[in-house]
Parts: sequence; C-alpha cells; structure tokens
Amino acid sequence: MKSIIFWLNKKTMAALIAFMTATLFSSIALAATTHTINITAETLPNGQLGYKMISHDGSTQNYPAEAIIPGPTLFAQLGDTINITLTNNTGVPVGLNIPGILENAAEAAAGGGSQNYSFTANRAGTYPYYDDGSGLLGLFGALVVNAVDGSVQSYIDGDGSIIPTDAADLDKEYIMFMVGSTFWGAEIASGTQTPLWTNPVLGATLNEVVRFHILSLEHDHTFHLHAHRWLDEVDPVHQSYSPHIIDVKILTGKADSHAFTVKAGTGVGAGMWHLHCHVVSHMESNMAARFRVDEPGAASGVSIAGATPYGAILLSSNQSDPGVVTFEISDEPGSWFRSARSDAIVDPAGPLGALNIKTRSLEVMAPGSSAHFIMSDTRAVHTITTLIWPSDADSENKHDIPFDQTKAYRGGGIVQLNTPGLYVFTCKIHPYMFGAVIVDDPSTEGLDLGEAIDLVTGIHDLPTTSDLATRLLRTFFVATTQENWQDYTSPAPWHADYPDVNVRLSGGAVLNLQAVLESRYGQDIVLGPLSKPVTPGIGEVWINTQFEKTASKTKPGTITVLDTTNWTVKRKIALPGINMNHPHNMWVDRNQATVFQTQWFDNKLTFINQSNGQMIDNIQIGDSPSHVMTMPDSDDITVAINGENRIVTIPAGTTTPVSSIPTQLPGQVPANPHGHWITPEGKIVTPNINSSDTGFYDGHSGQIIARPAAGGNFSHGPHPIAIGVGNNRIYAANLLDHSLNVYDFDGNPVPVTANGGKPYINLIASYNPVSGEGAENSGILPIQTPVDPTGRVVVTANTGGTITIVDTSTNTVVAVLPCDPGCHGANFGAKAGGGYYAYVTSKFSNRLIVVDPDPNDDGDFSDAAIAGTIAMADNSATTDDAVASLAGMGGQGVLAIPNVYNGWVQQLPLAWQAGLTEAQRNPVP
Repeated sequence: MKSIIFWLNKKTMAALIAFMTATLFSSIALAATTHTINITAETLPNGQLGYKMISHDGSTQNYPAEAIIPGPTLFAQLGDTINITLTNNTGVPVGLNIPGILENAAEAAAGGGSQNYSFTANRAGTYPYYDDGSGLLGLFGALVVNAVDGSVQSYIDGDGSIIPTDAADLDKEYIMFMVGSTFWGAEIASGTQTPLWTNPVLGATLNEVVRFHILSLEHDHTFHLHAHRWLDEVDPVHQSYSPHIIDVKILTGKADSHAFTVKAGTGVGAGMWHLHCHVVSHMESNMAARFRVDEPGAASGVSIAGATPYGAILLSSNQSDPGVVTFEISDEPGSWFRSARSDAIVDPAGPLGALNIKTRSLEVMAPGSSAHFIMSDTRAVHTITTLIWPSDADSENKHDIPFDQTKAYRGGGIVQLNTPGLYVFTCKIHPYMFGAVIVDDPSTEGLDLGEAIDLVTGIHDLPTTSDLATRLLRTFFVATTQENWQDYTSPAPWHADYPDVNVRLSGGAVLNLQAVLESRYGQDIVLGPLSKPVTPGIGEVWINTQFEKTASKTKPGTITVLDTTNWTVKRKIALPGINMNHPHNMWVDRNQATVFQTQWFDNKLTFINQSNGQMIDNIQIGDSPSHVMTMPDSDDITVAINGENRIVTIPAGTTTPVSSIPTQLPGQVPANPHGHWITPEGKIVTPNINSSDTGFYDGHSGQIIARPAAGGNFSHGPHPIAIGVGNNRIYAANLLDHSLNVYDFDGNPVPVTANGGKPYINLIASYNPVSGEGAENSGILPIQTPVDPTGRVVVTANTGGTITIVDTSTNTVVAVLPCDPGCHGANFGAKAGGGYYAYVTSKFSNRLIVVDPDPNDDGDFSDAAIAGTIAMADNSATTDDAVASLAGMGGQGVLAIPNVYNGWVQQLPLAWQAGLTEAQRNPVP
C-alpha cells in the first residue's frame, strides 16, 4: 500500500488561505447569512420530547414535518448570525444550550411559553444543542458550522491517500447521537433531512463520500465503526502531514461531538459493518447500529429506520412501523421504571378512559416494537434485567431475551420484543424496582400475558394462571403504585387498585385481571389495629423510612427515630440541606454517638449525631452504597458498595476512606455486594448479588477466603442479598431462590438435615406455586435475615409478606408470622428485663412490627409472636423538614441503639451498658 500522502492541492491551499484570512483579517466582513429559525418543543406519542422545525429563513434544507429525535440539524457557515425562537408546547420548562456557543440560556415556560436565542456561529464544527433538563428524554439535535470555503474533514482513500473534501463532495451526512445506551439517528441527503430514529441501518453505495456527526449527552461513550478508518483531526487545517488515523473515538462529559468523513467501503468493499459503543456494558444493552454499503444499483444505499416514538404502541395511530415505549429510570418511589407518558396512562380522564392502567410502570406495544430505558432522573447506578418473560421468547429473541446487564452503570438500554406476552424488568442492585411491558397480539382477544412465563431463576413454562405468576403480578401492581401501599393511619380498609382489563392467559383463557387478583388475594382488607408492646425496649430504634417525602427535598427518604421506652416517635431526620436520597441502612460507632447512614440511590455516606439528629459530615463513598457496619475489634467503618465491586473502609474516628477490599478477583464477574455482616473475629461476609455467591474476606488483610455458591432451590439467579451471623454459622438470604444458605465461618457449606443434607434452608417447602397452597406459611422473597445476639434464632423479613423464624439448633423454620407487603428490614435490639426484640419493617406500609422470638424465655422459638406494631407516620415528632407525602412509608434499614450484637455489645460505654442485663451484656458466654 502506498504511504500516506498529504496532497497540497487547490482545496488544501484554499483551506489554508481561508484559515489565514479568518485569523489575520477577522475585521474584514465575509459574506454571512442571517438565519431566522422558529422551532417548537413537542411531546411525542410515546411521551418523549422532541424539537420540531416550523421555519428556517436562510436555509434550503427540507425538514421533517413532525417533531423528531434527534431534532432538526441546523447547518450554518462560520460567521453566520443565528436567531432562534423556541416555543414550548410540552408540560415542563425547556430551553436550548450549545456547548461553547450558547450556555446557561433562559428556558421557555411550559404550555406555550417562548424564548429567543441569538448568537454568531464563530466556531466551525459540530455541536449538540439540547435542553439541560430533558435532553435524555429527546430534546437534542445538532448544529453543524461549516468553514466559509466549504471544506470539511478529509477522508482516507483505498491507497492510503488523504483526500481533501468539500461539503459539495458529500453524498450523505449522518447524525448519530449516543444517548443512554441507544443510538438516535438522522440522514441528510440532497438537502433533505430524514429521521432514522433508534439504532438504524445507515445505507450508502460503494465509494460514496459520507460524513458522520457523532454526538453524545450526559454519559461517556466510545464510538467504533468497523472496517473504516478516518482522521481524528476535525478541522481541515489541522489535518497535517502526520494525521492521527483512528477507528475508535472517546466522547466524554455532559456533551461532546466528533465529525469525520469516509469513503463508503473503501479498502473493504460492500458489506454490513457494525457501529457501536465500545464500552462492554453499553454493547450488551444494544447500543449498536449498522452501516450497510451496497454495490451500485437501483435501490442501493437506502437507510432503514429503527423503532420510532410514532410507531406501534398502545393508542398510536401508526401500527405499521416498529414503535418504542420509553421508561425513565427514576428515584421516585414506586415509579422507578416510569413510562415517559405515564401521566396519560394513569389519568382516568385521559385517552385510556376507564381502562386506567393505575401504575406508571406498565406499557403496552405490538410485537416487533422496542422497550427503551434511560436513566434520566436518578443519581444511582442500575442494571436493566428481565425478571419475567414469555417462555417462548428466549427462542425467538435468543440474543436479547433474557436481557441482562452484567454491570451496573448510568446509561440505559433498548431491546426489541417480538413474542406476545408479559415482560417484567428489574434492577439487580435495587430489586424492588419494576417496569413491565405487555407485548400484545392485536389479532387475539384481551391483552396477552402469554401461555407461560420463565423466571430469571431458571423456572420454565410456569402457567400464567398459576398462583406464583399472579402473585408476582399483584406484587408488581402494589410495588409500583403509591396509592396501593398500606396506610395504618387511615381507618379505611386496604384497597389495592388493579387495571380493569381483560387479559389472555394459559390455554387462551380470557379473564378480567382485576377480578382474578381480587378473587385470589382479597380486596378491601381491614388492617389490624396498632398496639404498643407491653414490655418496653431499651434505647432507640432508627428506621429508614426510605420513601417518605418532605417539603424541602426533591429526593425521598427520612430516618424515623423511635423511643422504645414509651414506643413513641421522637424524631424525623430528613437532612434537607444535602437532599438525602433513599437512606437505606445504618450502623453506629462503639460509643453509640455517631450513626452512619448510606444513601442507596446516590453515592454518599452520611455521619449523624445520635443525640440530636444533626449531620456531622456527608462524604462520597461509591455508587449505590447499601449497608454499613463497623469492625468489632477496631471500630473501623466498612461500607458495601452495591453498585460496584468492593467494601470501602474508613478508620475509626475519621470520615475519610483509606482502602477498599475487592469482592472479586481480576477478570471475574462483578460481585455487587449488598447486605454484609462481620463476624466477631473480623471476617467480612458479603452476599454477592451479581455473581450468585457468598464472599468471605479477611477484614484486616482483604484476602478472599472463600466464594461458595448461593441458592439451591433453582438452577441460577438466586440473588443473595443479606447475611446473618450466628455463633458458628453464617446465614445468607437468597431473594429469588426463597432460601437461606448455611455456611461455617470458613465459607464451607453446612448440610441441613431437615433439607436432606442440602446446604440451605428451603423457605418455600410448603408452597405450591401453581395452586398457591401454603403461601402464608412460606418465606417468599427473603431479605434481611439477622441472627439474634445469642446465635440461637434467625428472623427473616420476606418481601412476600411473612416473617420466618428459624431455630439455629436444627436449622428449621419453627414459626411464620404475618407481615406487610414488601416486608424488608429486620434487626435485633434489647428488651427491658432481658431477651430481645426483632424490629421488622416493610417497604409498602408505614408500620414497624415488633417481634418477640421467645416470649416466655424458654428457648423454644415456635411460639414467637408479634409483640406490637407502631405507626411510622407521625407528623407531631420533632423534624428538620415537614413531611409532605408518603408519611412513614418505605421501611427498610433498622438500627437498634445500643448495639447489642455479640462482638459489639462488649465494647459499649458503661452508660449504655447500664440498662442491660448480665446476659445481654454477654450474649455468648
């Protein structure tokens, strides 16, 4: 191949002269155009937003008639004046920003407001224009400022020569935005702009000269185009004798762009060439499109659009083209997967009328359309993972279903769904986040839920008429609908609202969904009265009322402090000054003076004064920190970084992280540890949700001791989530496996006699998933599972609505107590006069359940009982911010002060030991 030659021809000389003229004689006015542009911001049929061109004086471009994503591409020349009037027809304030050209500009008010923007195109290049708040939702487009002489990026010919190029030489231009984990594209040919929507096929004819404009918003991306090379240098005058030739380009920051020119198929010929983000987690989220180079012919070079917001989704007038439903990943309780058009979906007076889907997290579309996810309203990292899908979908969509992001990150994803039926998506980091899509065959009666479903745990061909299937569907509607949560301060019976819609189930049965769920699980259920325990506790209980919202915050979550000596709420801590976001789990130092609080939907660890609830410090600790504990011997702080792969340590008495313990070896699947615990000797044990195992680590050296497998009931996907430590046994709760693994302190599985020698406790042994028999006596979906300080009893909160009691001497379930929907948190505290209470919380109710595992103190836990129930909604308590809504809701992490667990209780100051009995001060003699 010839060496690369930089041709100093007329075009190159012209470019150099233009550069010198602009630099040396900038005061000389060149011929410039004034552009007068009128655009609007519109809401698209799927709820996304898009810019629409109304008029453009100063341009001969032919623009689409509708609002599009990306928005209309604005072409100008260096030195042109651009005047834009934006009219906002959406329901939120929106504006227009251009990095380096137009920044921090005013917004146009919602519902018809307008705003004017004027600037000079004083920098050649390609720039994104976008709304700062709704850019990820679709309000973005490209501004292309060309050089005055028309020169654009040179391309590399087949012999290695670098060929200078004019705009007039271009056969096509492509606009490709990398947003979330999806490409949004458009094509410009002969002055006509055509939207190509999501992940399109870009068509070109062999040897056509085409220019790519690659732009990104909010997240970093690495663009790669197969089989083609181009110059990294964007400005023609910088394409020097030794240009930098690349086939990958990194785009970083809030907004970035890169433009280049190629000769289609040069050196490789015709073919289908992939273009994608080179970040692995983005690739597996389907951030890919294709560049098809055709041999010359009558129909060659035709691009193919991807799924469009105007396509085949519920209520769309266009059922011919593939559609796209969009979910915003959100920090809003219940609406964590929020349909972009959720206001229309839940409004009884809206277009659905009496159907009224109820939840903001359900969408309906036709086969062949796509589900699109963007992380537009969250501060956490997440995964998008199919929890449920039609049993035959994995054969038809074997490359996409099951859809599972192996790494948590800020981004999104898109997946085409071809098989009719029900698909439920979750986040593995925050596994009560749900979004659902019904892919409905329009030729059948009722909305298609499918003949059978598969679950991520390995369950295959579960009939959709089965109890487990409908129980999970009911859980979805409760979890994603705030109005369906149990309010113990209301005298009204609990009424869970379900969609009044006919659905198609196993065997082609068409039944009313509302009637099915109400007949199986009841309706207008009278909630039991609240009652304080007769025997007081000792000290305080701090409860993470994670969904409670207060007046001065945009993010949810408070800490509710309960005085157990009189069972009254003494304080609400919202910390509006830091906008505390989803407080999830707590621990306390050995002096019982400083409480450590994780913010699970953020990256912060907060230090709080126990005596007055005031913040001491708020530090960045890592993505989605879940649980925090201190080392029993040193009081050093350890924090499980659930969105990453490590345990962060902070020396006692400081607020500065100094080291991390990796939870996996190089090359292993990310572990994503959640609710860890520490043995009295200093071994850290983590439930690794992503690698489906339990990690044992030396808390001092960081050495990995063991990584035994988790689960046992099902073939994969057990989702280990929480650890409990007994005297010589470790208990690991597996959320989706409905089991507790049992290990010794070295990580060796311990046979469970009652389970035929298998090393786990089966919490659903009595449950028939088809008929539903035995559900009330089972531990469906276990979460926190602490062992009492004596090591004799395990209390497990099961999100399916029960509390299981396990006797550690036999590793058998000896009692099951009722709980509320989303039963989640559990922890032990001292009971006055001796013994312990287990404090149990629920996500989707606002009461705390106080369990006495041994009411008569005889060592027999089969008579475990609910000693009392306390409302977490109390607006009369001292607070730093007024409660605004969801009062007392979202009970998750629980902390009893003083800390009476073995290994910690021995370190208590004398003032805190005073109220404890001798047995409580030495729980394991």
